[in-house]
Amino acid sequence: MKSLTKIFLVFLFISTCGFAQGLDISGYLKFFAHPNLNSPYKFDHLGTRLQTNFSYNLGDFADFRSTLDFNYEATKVPGLFNEARSKGMTIYPVEAYIDLYWDKLDLRIGKQFIFWGKTDWINPTDNLNPWDYQNIGAEIEDYRIAVTAVKSNLYLGNYTIEGIWLLHFLPDKIPNGIPDKMGSLNVNMLPAELPQNKLGNTEFAFKISSEIANIDYSLSFFHGFDKNPTYIFNFAPAPNPHLEYQQKYLPVNILGGDFITTFHKFAFKGEAAYYFTKDKNGDNIFIENPHLKYVLGVDYNFTGKLKFSLQFIQDILFKYDPAKEKEGWEKLHNPFPDIKSKSASSLSTVVNYSIGDFTSFQLIGVLNFKNLDYFILPILNYGLADGLNIYAGATLFGGPSKSPFGRSKKGKRAFLEIKYSFTL
Repeated sequence: MKSLTKIFLVFLFISTCGFAQGLDISGYLKFFAHPNLNSPYKFDHLGTRLQTNFSYNLGDFADFRSTLDFNYEATKVPGLFNEARSKGMTIYPVEAYIDLYWDKLDLRIGKQFIFWGKTDWINPTDNLNPWDYQNIGAEIEDYRIAVTAVKSNLYLGNYTIEGIWLLHFLPDKIPNGIPDKMGSLNVNMLPAELPQNKLGNTEFAFKISSEIANIDYSLSFFHGFDKNPTYIFNFAPAPNPHLEYQQKYLPVNILGGDFITTFHKFAFKGEAAYYFTKDKNGDNIFIENPHLKYVLGVDYNFTGKLKFSLQFIQDILFKYDPAKEKEGWEKLHNPFPDIKSKSASSLSTVVNYSIGDFTSFQLIGVLNFKNLDYFILPILNYGLADGLNIYAGATLFGGPSKSPFGRSKKGKRAFLEIKYSFTL
C-alpha cells in the first residue's frame, strides 16, 4: 500500500508542477451503499472510493494508462475502539498498461480489460477477464477483473488478427453454492486447487475479425483454464461418514465465433463456442462434458430513447448419459442428485430507456427455462448536475435452491451510489 501511495503522490506532484505536459488526470469520487436484501439486511458494501486515472501520450508510437482505486470499505471495520483509522482502506490498480504502435501492429502490455463477443451480457467467447459475481453493480470494474496480459492487434487489409497472452490465471469470484448437506451426509470443504503460477500454465488466445456484405464477424480460439470451478466430491466413510469436496480449475480449449449485422432499426447478432473439456469421453460425473453454447439475438431501436434486446441461449452437452450421472452420484450416497439435462435453454433481455435529458434506465434479465430461476439487474441513473450522477438499482436472484441463480439468493442486494466525475 505504501508503494502505491508514493506512486500516486509522485504523479500528483509532477502534474501540479507542470513538468508533465501531456499527462491527463481524471477520475471520480463515489459513495456507495449496498444493503443485502436477505434478513437481517446487513450492508454487503458501504464506503467511499476515489479513482484516479493517469494517461500520458508519447506521440505516435506509445502511451500509457494507470488507474488506481483508493477504496474505503466500512463493512471491513468491526468498530472496535483500538482499531487504526486506516482499517478498511485498500489501494489497488484497476488497470496499468503501456500501448505501443507501429504501422500495422499495436501492442498493449500490462493489467487490462479484454472483452470479446458481440451479444449482450452473455458471451460464450468472452473467456479472458474473470467475473466477480459477488460485486455486480453500476461500474463494470466492480464485476469484471482486469488481467495481466500482452495483447497484440495485427492489421492486414480487411482482417484484424488479435493475439492474447495471459500471464497469470485468475478465477471467477462466485458465491459458494454447495449446501452443508447432501441427502443425509454432511459436506466438508477442502482448500481450492488452482493452477500453479508458472510459465507452462500461462493462457493464450487468438481472434480473426473481418466483415463481408455488412456483416461483422470473428473466429476465435482460447487455450487455458476454466474460470468456473469444478467441484470434486469424495465419500469419507469413517469415523463420521461425510462428503468432502474441493474446487479445481481444469484446462479447457474453446473454439468460437460471432457476427452482427444491421437492417433498418434492427440489429441481428449471434455468438457460439464449443468447449473442449477434460472429460473427453463423458464418463466423469464431476467434470463438465464437452459442450456447445450459442446465443442468437435481435436488437430493436424503437426511438432514439428506447432500445430493446432479446436473446435465446442454449447449452448442449455431448457424450452425456443422465442415467450414468445418476448412478455415479448414488455411489456417493447422495440419493437426490441434481442431474443436468442434455440441453439447457434460457432467455435474456436488455432494455435501455432515456427518460428526459438527465435520467436513464437499464434493465438486464436472464431466465433459465428448466428451473425458471432468474437474474434481474435494474439500474436507474440520474444526472443531478454536471459530472454528478446518482445510481440506484438491485441485483436480484430467484429460483429453486439447487438452480444456477437460486444458489445465489444470498447475494441479493440493492445499491445506491453517488458519483462525481472530474478531469484535472
